[in-house]
Amino acid sequence: MPLIMMFFAGLGLWLFGEYVAFSLVAQAIGLDGAILATLATSLAGVMLLRRLGASARESLMSLVNANGEIGWFAPERLGAGLSAGFGAVLLILPGFLSDAIGLLLIARAARIWHLPWNMPWATSGPRFGNPPRRKSDDVIELSPQDYRHIDEPERR
Repeated sequence: MPLIMMFFAGLGLWLFGEYVAFSLVAQAIGLDGAILATLATSLAGVMLLRRLGASARESLMSLVNANGEIGWFAPERLGAGLSAGFGAVLLILPGFLSDAIGLLLIARAARIWHLPWNMPWATSGPRFGNPPRRKSDDVIELSPQDYRHIDEPERR
């Protein structure tokens, strides 16, 4: 089967699935409720896409600091942003099947955005995207040749 035929067959199945999903929702909450729910999810998708665009612009501006040097960049968060953006676009499209997939993508992105980056398993390994370790000004690092252990029998 040629690729174009598979595309149109998949598109036809998708449209049929959207029709069935809309019919089930309209039967459960009424036609007016289904139309309002479709409009509400589209509005939520537009608002989320605007917010993602603003936060992406701020992140890009903070990525390049005042010196023109590139700062820390997390590829996981880029993937989460793309996932949330695609989920927002799916929310904008009319249909409850696309809304369900869009919400799943947004939930995945929210899980990655709230990943505790200070956990050892989240930042282990020499990967691009680890946050830079800041050195404190009140800590002096010594090599093993610069110090020796002194055993004290009693502590004060």
